[in-house]
Amino acid sequence: MKIRKPWQFALIGRLGAMVIRLLGATWRGRTRRVTIEQPGFYVMLHANILMFAWGFRDRDVAALVSSHRDGEAIARVMQRLGFHTVRGSSTRGGARAALELLRTCRGRRTIVTPDGPRGPRGKVEDGLIQLASLSGLPLWPVSFAAARAKYLRTWDRFAIPLPFSRVHAVLGEPIHVPRGIDKQRCAELAQELSQRLLDGERDAASVFAAAPISAAEQERGA
Repeated sequence: MKIRKPWQFALIGRLGAMVIRLLGATWRGRTRRVTIEQPGFYVMLHANILMFAWGFRDRDVAALVSSHRDGEAIARVMQRLGFHTVRGSSTRGGARAALELLRTCRGRRTIVTPDGPRGPRGKVEDGLIQLASLSGLPLWPVSFAAARAKYLRTWDRFAIPLPFSRVHAVLGEPIHVPRGIDKQRCAELAQELSQRLLDGERDAASVFAAAPISAAEQERGA
């Protein structure tokens, strides 16, 4: 069934936020200890939406959500969790969309999932680097891992931490993008940020006792 009507999106927003609050309340770990106090783009993988939605709820944080119809349901859930949603894309929409994003995000702490909404997993597009260059805001990689989780067979291997699972988050060092960056350097920083996010997942998983979750295991849906 296709979701088209406003009441359907409103219902999804209510139910989705309720489920995340109930499930997240059972999680144990250090997600809450990751502070995001400075204005900037906090970059996370699309697969970790549930963990960052719970960890950063009710903190007056902005979240960049796709302007595609599929993003409407996510936006409604995020709003119910206390996020200020910014509709748009860091990679699409042209100059007008980029200027609107700059006006909205400047001075805010804004969460971005650069590989969403359609992947490929972990890939950071040059557009996000260009946006950071124009805004003067740093890019902070934030990575998550869960000790026990269900990984869906989707392009991003969407993670659903199980009830009472341990969840851990890691805030990486920021990347400061200079103004007037050229295309080659832009591509290099996009690749660097992508690698930091994937490496961060392994670092986050390493805190779990005897058998940390490897990146390969996560890809297999272990």
